[in-house]
Amino acid sequence: MIEKKSTRVRKEEIVQASLEVVGSKGVRALTIAAIADSAGMSEANIYRHFSGKDEIFSALADFIGSSVMGKAATIAAGSRKPLEKLETIFFSHIAIIAEHPGIPRFVFSEDVLLGHPALAKTLTARIGNYVETISGVIAAGIQEGELKQGISPRETALTMMGIIQFTALRSTVGALSGDITVEARKLWTNFLVLIR
Repeated sequence: MIEKKSTRVRKEEIVQASLEVVGSKGVRALTIAAIADSAGMSEANIYRHFSGKDEIFSALADFIGSSVMGKAATIAAGSRKPLEKLETIFFSHIAIIAEHPGIPRFVFSEDVLLGHPALAKTLTARIGNYVETISGVIAAGIQEGELKQGISPRETALTMMGIIQFTALRSTVGALSGDITVEARKLWTNFLVLIR
């Protein structure tokens, strides 16, 4: 007898399948048929769990919020030294992008940002919280003498996010010949020289 999967598991599978579609073909290719094909289930099964694409978009935003921004907040609240926290946040973000290349394509898609204003507002707020989280870690690093005096926590946080985003973009367009983490390691090493 085949065990029936819970609604939560099915929804997670649909979100993962949606990210696969976005990662390989972009947001415009995200149709219920494409998601069903990627998830290996019927379109009717998708509709059993989500009313349509708008609800799937919201679920994608929630997944991104918890996997990227939520994880960063958890790391920032931990007991490690600020520089170690910063490095862990950086590489956990890179690892998530390596596993789900659809994340940056979704977050920075014109189709999402212009076509779904409420969702764009939610994503913007989450990104703002992410910047605040990283800025707080950087401010603590400056205060504890791990990071250079005189650097701005907010601008340094935005610079770090820019490194992540541009690396993700280069990976998406095929400008990186290898693993995104190899390039990220080089950029992190250089970033450290600038902020220490």
